[in-house]
Amino acid sequence: MYAYAAHLYLYTYIYVYETICVFRSNSIMDGTFLLKTIAFSVFFVTTTGLSDDEIMQAACAAVVPSSGLTWISAVRKPCSNTEKTDTCDIICKNAVCSMRSIYGNQGSSGGTCVAAYHLYTKRNTLKDGENGKASIATLRYGVSGCRNPWCGPNFCCCKA
Repeated sequence: MYAYAAHLYLYTYIYVYETICVFRSNSIMDGTFLLKTIAFSVFFVTTTGLSDDEIMQAACAAVVPSSGLTWISAVRKPCSNTEKTDTCDIICKNAVCSMRSIYGNQGSSGGTCVAAYHLYTKRNTLKDGENGKASIATLRYGVSGCRNPWCGPNFCCCKA
């Protein structure tokens, strides 16, 4: 997400710079138009693309077997290579109140980990029409990742 946003910021900067140069060369520099262009560019960059949380929410919802109503949330897990952190089992138990507040107090009162993932932050920015290349990568740990206290899974799929 961050690489994608940085890429868009660069293109936005270039676009705004070129727009200023064109207006200066034509001596019709309109501050209102320039302000609208900058506002649109910032709005475009900040609203384009999915966040890591949204990507993992979709992945978590997809891996849960459908057995009636199931309340699922992707919950961030801290990642440390030097010290143990809470497992996804513990994180899901602790996150159940915040999950239920989203769902209107529906679902179980006990949080359960159903899967764990590592979403890699490095992204490849693909050009329009560019096929056959990966842009985002994840590692699925499944249920066994729910008990991992180390850096590995950085998202827990929690069921309420």
